[in-house]
Amino acid sequence: MPVSGKVLEDSIRLSRIRRIKLTLYAVQAVMLVALGFLVIFAMGGARMTPSLYVPVDSFIVVMVLLLLIICLESFFFRILEIRFARSSSARHLMAKNSIKRAILIAIVTGGLAIVLTFQPVLGGLESAASDTVIVSPGVVPPDFYSSDIFALSRVFEVEVTAPEVIQVYLLDDEIYQSNRDNLSALYTFRLNKANYVVDSTGITIDVPQGGYTRYHLVLNDMDNPGTSATAIIQKSASPIFTGLGSLLMISFAVANGAWAAYLMPIERKYSVGSIYR
Repeated sequence: MPVSGKVLEDSIRLSRIRRIKLTLYAVQAVMLVALGFLVIFAMGGARMTPSLYVPVDSFIVVMVLLLLIICLESFFFRILEIRFARSSSARHLMAKNSIKRAILIAIVTGGLAIVLTFQPVLGGLESAASDTVIVSPGVVPPDFYSSDIFALSRVFEVEVTAPEVIQVYLLDDEIYQSNRDNLSALYTFRLNKANYVVDSTGITIDVPQGGYTRYHLVLNDMDNPGTSATAIIQKSASPIFTGLGSLLMISFAVANGAWAAYLMPIERKYSVGSIYR
């Protein structure tokens, strides 16, 4: 059967659409890399020394946002590809594959949105990430960082308990290293000005937020020599990652669910004359 002029024209248009799509995706991939360097190094304060710190929480949100834009663009290009496909079978197959992909993406992103927004699930993950340390006299004080190296979780408070009355000081690394042998100076420069006397009821020490800081827990057992304390370092997920991330995951799920619903009547329309099932 000779190929009609319309078939040839549609084939040329389809090739052009795919070239434009690939070019646009390549440009956006370059933009993503550039944004990554900007967000992580210029704005996020990433560093290699004295300790590695690569805050990717903001970058992940930017990346997901750009992927959402690309996803919406792909809907537009798929509509054009279905329109200029050369047969009903090709249109049916394109619509069918797009529906399957959209449903899968909606399920995955919907599940991630539940994890990021459903507090019992998120709280369980945060509790599992929390650390317990023993603060003992005569040994090197335990230390911790205000967040993990990727800034996906942060320490927001330290819960301290002890069987007898003692004192526990929270100090940043610079102050501690400068005054490590001077307990009076450590008392003066402690960050927990109010909550530092510990007994069996325990205290909660708020940890300053922002940046990537190393902290030390220094014990003063002058009231009850030899008494140790138990400290639970409580962590929470990055509010940027959980807040904006959950909204973007919900947007992904809704957009792909709506896209699948839009394609279903189109898939049924072309399935009649299709050789694929």
